[in-house]
Amino acid sequence: MEVTQNRVQRSERGTSEIRAGAALLIAGAGLVALSLVLPHPSGGNETALITVAAGMALAGLLCSLFVARIPKGAIHAILAITVGLTGLLIYESGIAAGQYGTIFVWSTLIAAYFFPRRIAAAHFAWLLLVYGVVLLFIPSTVGYSPLTRWLFTAVSLGVVMMLTTEIVARRARADERARRFFELSRDMLCTANMDGYFVELNDAWSRQLGYSVEELRSIPFVERVHRDDRERTEAEAASLFEGDETTSFENRYLAKDGTWHWLRWSSQLSPDESLIYARATDVTELKQVEDEREELLGKVREMAIHDQLTGLPNRRALEEQLPRELARARRSQEPLCVAIIDIDHFKAYNDTHGHLAGDEVLRECARAWDGALRGEDTIVRFGGEEFLVLLPQTSPEEAAEVVERLRERTPMEQTCSAGLACWDSVESADDLLGRADAALYLAKAGGRDQLAMAGVPA
Repeated sequence: MEVTQNRVQRSERGTSEIRAGAALLIAGAGLVALSLVLPHPSGGNETALITVAAGMALAGLLCSLFVARIPKGAIHAILAITVGLTGLLIYESGIAAGQYGTIFVWSTLIAAYFFPRRIAAAHFAWLLLVYGVVLLFIPSTVGYSPLTRWLFTAVSLGVVMMLTTEIVARRARADERARRFFELSRDMLCTANMDGYFVELNDAWSRQLGYSVEELRSIPFVERVHRDDRERTEAEAASLFEGDETTSFENRYLAKDGTWHWLRWSSQLSPDESLIYARATDVTELKQVEDEREELLGKVREMAIHDQLTGLPNRRALEEQLPRELARARRSQEPLCVAIIDIDHFKAYNDTHGHLAGDEVLRECARAWDGALRGEDTIVRFGGEEFLVLLPQTSPEEAAEVVERLRERTPMEQTCSAGLACWDSVESADDLLGRADAALYLAKAGGRDQLAMAGVPA
C-alpha cells in the first residue's frame, strides 16, 4: 500500500510541476506584454519580443490543457527552454536592466521548490550560463560590466535558491516524519474530502479491512457503512460539517471478506474546511468481548433468579416480582392472591426412595403445575418441597379454583397441601406471605391433601 500511496503522490507532484512550468511560460509572456505597453527603453526589437512572447504564451497554454498527457520529466525541458527564451528576450530588448530577469527569479524558485538540490543546482547553472552568454552580446548593461552584472545576478539568485531549498528540505523532513507516523500508526488514519471520498489512508486500513488504497478511494465512504448505521453516520457527518468534532462515534464498516467491523471514530474539519481529518479504531474484538460479557451476565442473572433443579423462578426472583405485583394491584384496585403449595410427606419419600427420586418428583410437579397455570400467573420454587403461586387480578374464589386444579394435576401419585391468602390492599409482602404460610399450616394440621384459606387479617 505504501508503494501505491507514494506512486499516487509522485503522480500528483508531477502534475503540479507541469502546471507550474505552464504558469511560468504564461506569466513570462504576460510580463513581456506589460513591458511593451508601459514606458520602456527604445532600441529593442519589439517584433522579436512579441514573437517570442507569443510562443511562450502558446506553449504555456498547451501545457495547461494537456497537463495529464505530458511526461513528468518534461518539466526540466520546459524550465530549460523558458530560461533560454528569457535570455533571447533580454538580448532582443537590447538592455540588461531588466524586467525580464524576473522570469529568471521565477524559474529559480520553481527549480528550488520542486527538485532535489543537485537537480536544482543544474538548472541554476544552466540559467547562469545562458545569462552569461547573453551579457557578452547585449548592447547595454546599464553602466556595469558584464562580469559585474553576472556576479550580482549569480549571488542574488544563489541566495534565493539556497533559502528556498533549505525551507523545502525542512518541510520535507517534517513531512517525512509525519508520513512515517501516519504509516506506522496502528490506528486507521485518513483524510476525506467534502464529497465523502477518502483522499489519504495509511496501511492500517488495508491491514484491518483488506482493501487496497484504490478500492477504498473508489466509492464514497458511506457506501460501505452498514445500512442500519448509515442514517446515524450521515447525521454525524452533517454535525461535523457544521463545526462539531466527532469524539467517539461507532458504526459498522464492510471488510473485503464480507465481515462487518465495528469502527470507533474521532474526526474534525481542517482549518480551511476543505478536508476531514479522521482516526478510526477497529473495536470489533472489544465489541465481541462486551457482547460475550453481557451474555454471560445475563446467564448469571438468570441462574441467580431461577432454580437450577426445576427451572422455575426462585425466591430471589419472588423478592423482585412480589413488590411489583403489590404496587400494580394497589394502582388498579384489583385483587391479588398468593398460594403456597407443599408436597405431602416429601421427606419420607426422599428417605425411602433416595434424593434422586425426590428430585424427579420436584421436577415433575414443577412441570405439571407450571403447565396448568394461566398466562398471567407465576409459580416459584419457594424452598425445599414448597412452591408459591402468584395469582394477580384473581378473586379468592377464582384463586381457590386455580389451586385445586393444580392439586389435581399433581403427578407421580403424590398429594399436596396448599394455603391461600388474598391481599387486603394494606399489608406488607411479608405479612401476606405469613398469612399464606399460616393457612398452609392449617391444611397440614387438618390432615394434608387439602386447601386452606387464610382469614381476613384483624
